[in-house]
Amino acid sequence: MQLFGRLPMNLPFRIAAFLSVWLVCTPVFAKPQEETVFLFQNRKVTVLVPDGFGFASNKSDRGIMTLELVDPKDRVRMQITFLPDLEGRFAAARTQKEFMNETFHDFVDTSVEKAMQFEELEPKTGSGTYCVFTDAKLVGKTKLPPGEYLHSTAGLKTWPGVVAVFTVFSNEITSKEYQSVMTMLRQSVQEKPVSPLL
Repeated sequence: MQLFGRLPMNLPFRIAAFLSVWLVCTPVFAKPQEETVFLFQNRKVTVLVPDGFGFASNKSDRGIMTLELVDPKDRVRMQITFLPDLEGRFAAARTQKEFMNETFHDFVDTSVEKAMQFEELEPKTGSGTYCVFTDAKLVGKTKLPPGEYLHSTAGLKTWPGVVAVFTVFSNEITSKEYQSVMTMLRQSVQEKPVSPLL
């Protein structure tokens, strides 16, 4: 199955192992809400879900947390997977780009861009980078096949001890829905300290 423009079912082996368990929850569409999920080692992250988006979470049997957000008309779909980074490997921009090259190089081959054009995420907390790819075989089509998207935005956001790998599938990168999830990545998706048990 072709990777580009679809949910990432066959990412390279290193990351595919973390993404092997897909979300089984059905997103529930609601007003804007703050969701808090536990990651690992007693750490938790909060996500301010954009207005109208559905939210689901799943923790694999390996303890890897994955979130999915989708708008009601399925014009934008996002997945975020949280991985431990206890040694701070992903704090450096060079390491982030190397990871992107290893993980998302399949996107390049079928894209219009034919290269990774890195953009800085500039989050409120931590650092991050991303690339936007345009599916060459879908350019100019007025009706896209179900489950396929014109654009794939792939990247990561990192802060001490955690790296969040994200993919956003969309048909437009200027739409309100797309911009709202990118703003969420920059302003939200941050860690809250866990109160110690008394």
